[in-house]
Amino acid sequence: MDAGTAAVLGALAGSVATIGAALATGWAQREGARITARSEHRRQRREPRHGAYKAFIAEASGFRDYVGVFTVSYTVFPYDRVDVMFSGRCEELADAVREKWVDVALAGPKKLADIATSLERLSNVLVFRVVGLRRLLDSEGRTQETSTYDSIKELIAKDAEEFESELDRFISVAQATLDDDGSLK
Repeated sequence: MDAGTAAVLGALAGSVATIGAALATGWAQREGARITARSEHRRQRREPRHGAYKAFIAEASGFRDYVGVFTVSYTVFPYDRVDVMFSGRCEELADAVREKWVDVALAGPKKLADIATSLERLSNVLVFRVVGLRRLLDSEGRTQETSTYDSIKELIAKDAEEFESELDRFISVAQATLDDDGSLK
């Protein structure tokens, strides 16, 4: 190979290496900027989400604590305590859960919104069952329809346990969502 060809090939190799290095640097800078932008976006969403999740968890926990008495043992719970005041308070707490659910549903992400929707629906089901149970009781707390009464008690206990489990799952997913800084795809 003569000196002219070697010089041209050397210059070409240097140019290709420079272009390759420039492309690699550009790609690395673009990926760094994308990670930074994603991280900043998630940080800006974290604060409103934190507030929405916190308020929802507070209301759902209040509802869980109120209906949690049914999970202790549906056979020994004093169901004569299920009066108009009890069912009315149950309805108020479910309404508060529904109100905060809207914020969580809008804040997202979808997985968390789906769990919150499940909790909101369960709170409504529990209210309907508690009201149904109350209507079966006479003024002294006795019932004439024992089989219906017992089956409603079992359903309330099952739904209250499911509500508690779903709330625990919501809290776990909410923590993971708030911990996500956006650095991973």
